[in-house]
Amino acid sequence: MKYRTANDLKDLLLEDHEKVVNRIPLEKLDVYLYLHTVYQDTYVPDDTLYQFIFRHFFRLDNPSLTKEFENYYFKLMEEQRGYERPNIVQITKSLYEVKNHKGNPTMQFPLAASMLHTLNPSFPTYDSDIVKAFDYSSTYHLSGFDKKMKRYIRQYQHTFKTYEELLEDEALEPLFAHFDERFPEYDLPKVKKLDLIVAQIGNNLQ
Repeated sequence: MKYRTANDLKDLLLEDHEKVVNRIPLEKLDVYLYLHTVYQDTYVPDDTLYQFIFRHFFRLDNPSLTKEFENYYFKLMEEQRGYERPNIVQITKSLYEVKNHKGNPTMQFPLAASMLHTLNPSFPTYDSDIVKAFDYSSTYHLSGFDKKMKRYIRQYQHTFKTYEELLEDEALEPLFAHFDERFPEYDLPKVKKLDLIVAQIGNNLQ
């Protein structure tokens, strides 16, 4: 399967980099900083405000998911505090075992990625905008956890490696410079800036 490469995305990013950066919603920066910063000093399972913001921003309040799933999700998020490199496969597997309203397991890899990205931006996000930016294929038709997980991990690793290439490319420095001009009061890691920019590319393609 051919996904967009670093060179493919580079062309899209440089085509009109100011327009891409200017379209990034300020809310995305505010919410990320809140969730990432507050996590350091809160106990997630008891912090209802934190949960509320997270649920709405990352669409955890999906009607197909149960309250039990939400509670387990935030408990799992709290448990990741002690791990330097959390295992996204194990996290997704744990979430898979919590049944939905119909009594079925559900594949919630994007929510697992959102959890880890909130804790550490070196873990890329995996939402509909990122999927569109990379032109990732759906896992909907694949049956069973293992087949779906294999596809997700292949795509996630591709995202990670692509980000590494783009972050080292000097040709993209004007892009990051404009980001800093657009959002001068926000001190974000470079990888987070890139994730926001790539997501906006995906949003523009829809």
